[in-house]
Amino acid sequence: MKSRLFLMLILSCLSFGFSQQTETAEKENPFNYIEMKGEFDLLVDFSMVNPECASKNSNPYSVIIGTTVIGDYIERITVLVPCLSNQFIQGDLITIRPLKTPKKNIVYTVRTYNKDGKEVSEVFGTEFKAIWGEVAAVL
Repeated sequence: MKSRLFLMLILSCLSFGFSQQTETAEKENPFNYIEMKGEFDLLVDFSMVNPECASKNSNPYSVIIGTTVIGDYIERITVLVPCLSNQFIQGDLITIRPLKTPKKNIVYTVRTYNKDGKEVSEVFGTEFKAIWGEVAAVL
């Protein structure tokens, strides 16, 4: 009986440790990145100029969420833009040039909301696949 209790205690501690590691890994890289080789057109659904761009201590980004064609599919994606200087409105058609994903000092924009009576916090834009890019042209 005592050995079973001891074994269950060890297993619960191990599973807690693994869940903590998973949460930490998700917080370090919350986006599901896709690879795009060349420029592509994006129909804008939403854009947000990040006020943190005025800070020099971090690597903030602005967000553009839009619709594009990837392969044979139409998909909504999040484009992370280093300090977007102007905001686009829904329906704008822009061309995005992919950039390398920065490796450090990313300041994530977190949104908090209530779902089923519980407070949920998540990194804004993570509900879609993401890519780092810059606006190459406004069409």
